[in-house]
Amino acid sequence: MNPVTRRLLDDVDDPALAELALAWDALEELVVQIYRQGGCSSSQAAEFTRRRRRCRLAVRPWLRHLDPHWRAVRVAGDPATKNPFEAVLAVDHAEEVCGNWALMQQLPAAREALNGLLLARAAAPLVSDGA
Repeated sequence: MNPVTRRLLDDVDDPALAELALAWDALEELVVQIYRQGGCSSSQAAEFTRRRRRCRLAVRPWLRHLDPHWRAVRVAGDPATKNPFEAVLAVDHAEEVCGNWALMQQLPAAREALNGLLLARAAAPLVSDGA
């Protein structure tokens, strides 16, 4: 797991938010792996589908809470104009990751937004709204 995210999770007692962080980390790791390889095996494609599904379920209740955080980040040096989580999750098939530099540029923005949410929750815990 991303070391900054791991450290921030230590200060947040919210299983649903931890699930989002874990699901995102797993998807991000596979996306980077597929991109670097320039292709994917059938098992990686199946795993991408599973991780994407898990992540979509985990992020859904947090979208409203992530909103101010992703709006404060930059993508490729410019202010984010769309939710980077939704941009990554819009990729339907693992093969679409290959050569997709625009997609890869969404990953740091999403990570920064996630870490921002974790930091905010650690500083001022809120009751989870079913997430």
